[in-house]
Amino acid sequence: MAYLKNPRVRDFIRTIRSQCRKCNIRFVMSSGYQINSLDGERCQGIFEPPDHTAKSTSAARGALKVATGGRRTSEWLFSLAHEYAHFLQWMRDDPIFNEKDYYTLEEATEREALEICREFRLPMPRRVLLREKKNYLRKLKGGV
Repeated sequence: MAYLKNPRVRDFIRTIRSQCRKCNIRFVMSSGYQINSLDGERCQGIFEPPDHTAKSTSAARGALKVATGGRRTSEWLFSLAHEYAHFLQWMRDDPIFNEKDYYTLEEATEREALEICREFRLPMPRRVLLREKKNYLRKLKGGV
């Protein structure tokens, strides 16, 4: 995995792993093309906060998962930034995390993911980041 040789990417992943561990959240970078959410949905990535009301310890643990297989590094890295943005929204009790309108939530999350990529100086051209954001939001609206 050549991307792990980049110190900025390594630092980004190390930061996410450390913060997830502190919050009882399982961090997974899957080599598959897609991952399963708790409700069985197939997707590129998910963030599920821990459930402190769950009776079993496995159900109480949250998850931040991203699929890396069969994707360009820029694609899965931006997905990771997106899911990490959800994690940060949850951590700071940001009202957007509980937004009822899914598109509004995802639009705000995409903006935050761009900022995260900039903050960590991830090796992705801005035009690629903007393209990933645009494609994802277009897909949510039902356009192609």
